[in-house]
Amino acid sequence: MKHAFLLTVLALGAPCLASETWDGVPPQSQQATPEPAPKSPFAGLIAEYLRRDANGHSPSPDEISAMESLQPQPDAPSIADAMPYLLKALENPDIPLHTFALTGIAGLQSPAPEAPAPAPAPAPADPALPAAAAPATSPAPPLYKGDVAKVLASYIPQIAMHLTSEESQQNRLLAATILGGFTPNPPAAVYPPLLAFLKRDDAIGPVGQAVVSDLLQIGPVSDDTAEAINRYLRRSDQTSDSRANLADMIATKPNQSQTVNKVLLQYLYSDDNSLRARVILSLPQLDLAADVFADTKSRIDRIAGDPSENLQVVTAAKSVTTCWTAVKMASGCPVY
Repeated sequence: MKHAFLLTVLALGAPCLASETWDGVPPQSQQATPEPAPKSPFAGLIAEYLRRDANGHSPSPDEISAMESLQPQPDAPSIADAMPYLLKALENPDIPLHTFALTGIAGLQSPAPEAPAPAPAPAPADPALPAAAAPATSPAPPLYKGDVAKVLASYIPQIAMHLTSEESQQNRLLAATILGGFTPNPPAAVYPPLLAFLKRDDAIGPVGQAVVSDLLQIGPVSDDTAEAINRYLRRSDQTSDSRANLADMIATKPNQSQTVNKVLLQYLYSDDNSLRARVILSLPQLDLAADVFADTKSRIDRIAGDPSENLQVVTAAKSVTTCWTAVKMASGCPVY
């Protein structure tokens, strides 16, 4: 009955409303252009969740998780159609809706092509030594392919805002994941927000580590990028866990910087013996200048034979001193 009454009132008032509004201005000039209906199922899905959120229903954890791997994966035109709705979701004050939208954008990445398998490790010259193995490497991260990357590239500034504006660490990490997907030919717009983040007071921790990972994986390391990472490595507020995670992560990245790796070697002088051991075990994977390689190898040889040195550090040194024969080795040292 209420709907019928409203329709009757609208019908009776239609002639005067059609001729002019209360202030005499034709209604067409005051009416907002209606938003076009979504053209693709992906855009329709996001629009539906915006409608639900407006009615007080935030996306559930299961609904958010489902956005990680939509099947079939939306194509570039569908993504272009959906982006205005995704941006509206990111502008919405509802944090779970942000997580839903960021997860959806991150989920548009595709698996990276498989890297060729490393050559078999040589047998040890001394049978008493453990069998050699290729050092552990990070699996190639997913990426945005072709036309998908082109569509998303123009929205990098809006997405990058959530690297800092989000109170949720999960959402900041999702923003970092998105920015790290623009590889191997990253748009120039990716770098400024990543480099700026490393200067923040709150950059120490998982999000900062994710940003360093992004900078090392999206493309060759420029001088500006290397300097930003070096400043981050030297920060006095770095924690033991953060330093250890950075050492492990930097060693496994295919894009390396000799200047960054030289700064990383300063951790060998730490009073944290666990950190020193982890850096020593990462040495065969690092790309080092010839003189830095020679000096560091001599230092590790001395540590391996020092009876006054910490046992954990000595054990790590002994494990690499006989097999570490070159920089950025693909195989040859045991994995621990």
